[in-house]
Amino acid sequence: MGLRPTFKIGDIRKSLEDRMARIDKAIVNRLQYLGEQCVNVARSLDTYKDQTGNLRNSIGYVLLKDGVIIKGDFKRSASVTSTTKAGKTKTTKGSADGVQTGKSFAESLAKGYPRGYVLIVVAGMNYAAAVESKGKDVLTSSELYAKEHLPRMVSQLKANINRMT
Repeated sequence: MGLRPTFKIGDIRKSLEDRMARIDKAIVNRLQYLGEQCVNVARSLDTYKDQTGNLRNSIGYVLLKDGVIIKGDFKRSASVTSTTKAGKTKTTKGSADGVQTGKSFAESLAKGYPRGYVLIVVAGMNYAAAVESKGKDVLTSSELYAKEHLPRMVSQLKANINRMT
């Protein structure tokens, strides 16, 4: 009298695929959250005067999985105040040029990462580094935020994955 399995190879495959899907979702959610937080930090800074709104509007992120952009956030977030010819003060979100420039820059960087999960946070205007070099904070605080929070996020993710049985 021998033992006979009550499952099929397909059952094992399905169980493993389900677990991989849960792990994938957890990784994507963590990285998306980190990207959003980094962008929120950068957009909220008030260390420079963004005259056109382009620099602040060019700040955003993309999240890649195996070279494909699966999440991202670029939007008009600037607050640009100008004076009209009539002498009235007018506040706008600036032009959409910065949004498109930031998104295009992030997409060009994404081409260099064909494998794995990758989070790219950018300030897409070509003068962002020059603003930083003058002691103004465009993305430095976001980078520090990521360096501080990513290790803890990875540890939590590993613990959550280990609990998945």
